[in-house]
Amino acid sequence: MILTWLAVATLMTAFPGASAQSGPAETAAPSAADQALAAFDPLIGKTWRGASLNAADAIDEVRFERILNRRAIRSTHSVNGGVYAGETLITWDPAQDRLVSFYATNGGFYTTGTIVVRGPGTFEFDQVVHGLPDLPGVRATTTFENGVYSIRSRHLIKGEWVDTSGFDYRAVE
Repeated sequence: MILTWLAVATLMTAFPGASAQSGPAETAAPSAADQALAAFDPLIGKTWRGASLNAADAIDEVRFERILNRRAIRSTHSVNGGVYAGETLITWDPAQDRLVSFYATNGGFYTTGTIVVRGPGTFEFDQVVHGLPDLPGVRATTTFENGVYSIRSRHLIKGEWVDTSGFDYRAVE
């Protein structure tokens, strides 16, 4: 128990303004991190369902939520009830001055990478794939227009970027 309180005290010292009793931080100008994470707001708190552009029987459901005192985004998705599924954590990396992501799957691999915000719900993901030697990289572009959230992916295959897949999602709740 003492170690737990020591850890809390250390963290509170490292993050000025943090308090076990305090509520939300005082209103200030949004930081670059806040602005970048806010681009996910049109997607937050909804479940999105979409069919694959390549395989009509592949239905994906994805849900976005703010976590960790609004300092991160979590997205979980499941294709065909969990046949393939993954979870993404997105947060701000001050050293890179950009959003970074970590994606783990039930397929036995994971990705790490960066995200460039292009507008509300619109992003470019550049990911390094770990655990699939024949697929070292993935790039995805997402857009959000007229209530439709779309993803288009390219995979690095034999040294070339190849358009491989996509989904168009609509909110179901």
